Amino acid sequence: MNRLAIKDQPGRYRLVELDQIFYVEAEGDDSVVRTARAMLYRHVEPLEEVEPRLPSPPFFRIHRSYIVNLNRVLEIRLRGERDYEVNMDPPVNKVLPVSRDRYPELAELLGI
Repeated sequence: MNRLAIKDQPGRYRLVELDQIFYVEAEGDDSVVRTARAMLYRHVEPLEEVEPRLPSPPFFRIHRSYIVNLNRVLEIRLRGERDYEVNMDPPVNKVLPVSRDRYPELAELLGI
């Protein structure tokens, strides 16, 4: 299936096309799904339960709080001496941290 079922309240699911998802962020015990739309989709499951339902690649967990769609990453840049961050494509333009232990696998996936 090319969609993610987002449970935004008991008994109600929204279906979001996978290619429309830029990233998924942990927010407490919930997850927030970010698409190109200004609206964020709140999902009442933790990131750990969402991650196995996203195909890898293109989805990759760059940090304990973020899973990104690698097809929506505009650039990866050095932030400090050993830290990296990704900048997401417009219109999102969000900058997200990459954890040090996840960078080597991310670089390999992207051929860096």
